[in-house]
Amino acid sequence: MSFTIRPARAEDADRMGVVIVQSWHETYAHLLPAETLASLDPAERADMWRRAIERRGGVGGPVVAEVDGVVVGLAGAGTPLDEDPPVPLQLYVIYLLAAHHGSGAGQGLLDAAIGTEPALVWVAEDNPRAIAFYERNGFVRDGTSDELSIGDGSIHEIRMVRGATA
Repeated sequence: MSFTIRPARAEDADRMGVVIVQSWHETYAHLLPAETLASLDPAERADMWRRAIERRGGVGGPVVAEVDGVVVGLAGAGTPLDEDPPVPLQLYVIYLLAAHHGSGAGQGLLDAAIGTEPALVWVAEDNPRAIAFYERNGFVRDGTSDELSIGDGSIHEIRMVRGATA
């Protein structure tokens, strides 16, 4: 199965919303209540991405993975949201539909979003597949963690960092 990685366009936003919500169902069903997952609205996510694309479209903006003209994954990065971050770049999100795991599209999204730059990412501690992916790409746990509240649930997240200097 062949994929294409390209900058996101405004017309991708609706599909990006669907990909995010479906990815949450596929990835976090063991971490979040079913009611919380059911409450996720692809249209809300699409609106968020539409605004992000308008602000930062093109080089340095969100990117998508496409298979046969259909968006199946996305990634976005930028200035860290953390107070006093250890590196100047954060991978905000990377989502890929489970049917495309192992295809190389996730790696393509990561490479397009942050290249080999020093970066940080927050990941669910109970997401071994994602943690292994980031470790293969040089990220290490830095001992920082947080609780992300989502609806009636929460996800314990750990911060992973690549390229931080001591």
